[in-house]
Amino acid sequence: MYRSRKVTALRSALRLAALVALLSLFLSGCAQRGPSIRSTDLLSTPNLLVEADAAFKAKRYEAAELYYTKLLERQDLEKSELPAIYGNLADSAYALGHYHQARIALETWANMDTTALGRASWETTYLGAMAALGKGERLDNHLKWLLKADNLPWATRQDAALWYSAYFTGRDDAARALEVLGSFYAQAPDLTARTGMEQAFRERLEKLDDTGVDDLAKGVTAEDQLKFPYALVAFERGVRQAGNKEAWSVNWRTLRNVAGSGDLADLVPLRTRLAELEARYGMPRVGVALALPLTGPYGPVGIKILRGAGLAQWRLAQDGTDVDIKVVNTEAPGWEKRLAALPSHYTVVGGPLQVSAFKRLAQSAPVGQRVLDQRAFFTFLASLGDLEEGRDAWRFFTSRSDEVRSLVRLAVDQLGIKNLAIFYPEEKFGRTMARIFYDEAAPLGGRIRGMQGYPADNLKQWAKSVGKLLKVPANFSDIKDEPLPPPDFGAVFLPDGWRQAQTLLPNFFFYEGDQLVFLGPGLWSRALDGAKGIDEHYYRLAVCPGAWWAASDGGHALQSALTDEGLGQADFWVALGYDFIRFAGRIGTLPSGWTPELVNKRIQAAQTMDFSMARLTWNERGVASQDLFLFSPVQNGKELVNADKVSARIAQAKARRAKRLDAYEKRKEEEKAKKEQSVF
Repeated sequence: MYRSRKVTALRSALRLAALVALLSLFLSGCAQRGPSIRSTDLLSTPNLLVEADAAFKAKRYEAAELYYTKLLERQDLEKSELPAIYGNLADSAYALGHYHQARIALETWANMDTTALGRASWETTYLGAMAALGKGERLDNHLKWLLKADNLPWATRQDAALWYSAYFTGRDDAARALEVLGSFYAQAPDLTARTGMEQAFRERLEKLDDTGVDDLAKGVTAEDQLKFPYALVAFERGVRQAGNKEAWSVNWRTLRNVAGSGDLADLVPLRTRLAELEARYGMPRVGVALALPLTGPYGPVGIKILRGAGLAQWRLAQDGTDVDIKVVNTEAPGWEKRLAALPSHYTVVGGPLQVSAFKRLAQSAPVGQRVLDQRAFFTFLASLGDLEEGRDAWRFFTSRSDEVRSLVRLAVDQLGIKNLAIFYPEEKFGRTMARIFYDEAAPLGGRIRGMQGYPADNLKQWAKSVGKLLKVPANFSDIKDEPLPPPDFGAVFLPDGWRQAQTLLPNFFFYEGDQLVFLGPGLWSRALDGAKGIDEHYYRLAVCPGAWWAASDGGHALQSALTDEGLGQADFWVALGYDFIRFAGRIGTLPSGWTPELVNKRIQAAQTMDFSMARLTWNERGVASQDLFLFSPVQNGKELVNADKVSARIAQAKARRAKRLDAYEKRKEEEKAKKEQSVF
């Protein structure tokens, strides 16, 4: 790591530095407080060493630096004394701010004895000198070397890790300050080493003031909050804020989450501290309301959501989180008043499930006096209509844009199909979805090459409308076996129900559109959950999005929990209730005078939980999006889309078309040859 230097050259440098130091002593009058140069020259080497060590022990670093430098000029100095001399000289020079001399002494020592690098005192003094000299690049290179030098004692590497962490903290780089600790921690040789490093960092955190802890907390992300060292920073910050009554419920959940689930070697100190805080501030209760239809045509759906919510409540209680749930039946007269009359700690509401119920809330009173303005509503709706998401209310449900984006990304990014078409029913849902697809496609790299509507209630006109989209010639019936021109797009969006799709898709095949990828809405996915006996011939290239997949990790976990409690079968609606209550528990009780900005801030931490349905995420403005599953219909339901398999099927369909075209061309050539022969 270090270049070798000639001992004489190094001694000359040290001698020059000593003379400079001596001059400084003389000018300041310090020379009068210790032996003169003449007196040191008169001392024997053993006696000079005694004087140097005594000065160093007494922290008379000016004299110690001079004496050790003079010792290095002695020819009768025992080589065995050199490591201690260089080490004490470096420490003395460092204490005086003579960083260049400290560096020379340390590097000389290391060149004589490479084991010096394994000493924690060598490393920390060297690093401090390099920092003082502004050698940032040298420090970066040394850090890389330390991370690879697994032959160094762990105690030395730990001290170096703590030094670098403090160094980057001082440079306002909290992310790197924590990253370097995590890198060394990952290399700890055993549980004892990890425990020791956790203790050392925890003690350092406790000595920081609130501003220092807050600055470090800027480097903590929701994804790494349970890992070292981020978990300890998050915990310490929660401890510092425990006295804030308005924020106690949120801080308590952070503290409990880290103390209960942190990926640390020793959680006992955290749990002990948490117990002390709970004894002082109490165990917070979280109030969550659910606005659901429990009777009427949508009653069965509401009951399923409630079943998932009840399971989540029970599981949270087992983990020590008390969530109090109140359910308001939106099918009962006066439900809005009952919702408004709930105690003030029910600040978060899940629902409503129906657009009509949400409109009643939005129009119930002037802005500022609505129930919507008093509580944070997370609706189970695809859209909030004219209201602003992330401000007037929030969404805990799949949006139509989520569906469209998942389909376009599959087509463009995974299948390489950029030319798209839209074939939509001429009614409200179809027009809305067509417009969303049109708006979302271009930013994702898609180009709309065709758009055609069809009368939703007139099945006889559907085949004709398909022909228009595919630009089938008007004399198609007279063409006989002549192949039709291929469409100028590779995928078509069909925003209609599954029952309608079963009639529409055969028409595309009739017009030789069997190589097209058919992109369906989430309506298909929900219908396929109970479908049987599907003719796969027409759906080999069909794709639809969905928020629920029973075979996913989240789906398996939910079903296992339901089975343990004897609560039946999981599905999307059960998952919705289960995920929402756990999410709301992490949001916590909102303080009086809460703002949308506060809710959006809490969402950022709450959304890191494990979802049983497709993961929902919210941006900083509180706008939700969902990373949906994609499915293909199969004989008895659906399966996850395999992009490679779909691509292979497209290639096969195109190959079949090319084969038909070749056969047609061959027949035309044969017919032409026969005609020419008949002429002769």
